[in-house]
Amino acid sequence: MLKAAGILCVILGASGAGFSMALGVRRSISVMQQLLAALEQMKSEMEYRKTPLPELMRVLAVSARGGLADFFGRLSDDLHLRQEGSVYAIVRKNLAATPAGVFSPQVRHILLNLGSGLGKYDLPGQLRAVDLAMDRLRSLLEQCQAEQRSRIRSYCT
Repeated sequence: MLKAAGILCVILGASGAGFSMALGVRRSISVMQQLLAALEQMKSEMEYRKTPLPELMRVLAVSARGGLADFFGRLSDDLHLRQEGSVYAIVRKNLAATPAGVFSPQVRHILLNLGSGLGKYDLPGQLRAVDLAMDRLRSLLEQCQAEQRSRIRSYCT
């Protein structure tokens, strides 16, 4: 009887861990899709409405969900205060304050690179930085979606 209970505990624990990992993959893809939509909105706001960065981050915070909304909200607040010297420093600080499960290391790298291009150059240079971030994010998203089926299948079996 004790042996059967042990086997059941191992099976349930492994299944729970697998389903948790599968949920993490789905969540990661969802965050990347939200971030890509936010970057498209960012580009439009910068290009056509010339929205200043603090206000732009507030707009993105309102339209995003979950950890992404919190990230953009903190960026907006810090950009209004402007205690750090550069947008890059503010992005780096807020990425450090964002829980590890919200952004993958690759997405964090993309956001850091974007932060280094915002607020530093003229508008065309900033738009190129947003385009570059969008291209890198699309590539990462496509890669994750291609791996998604096999990874989730192996996690759930």
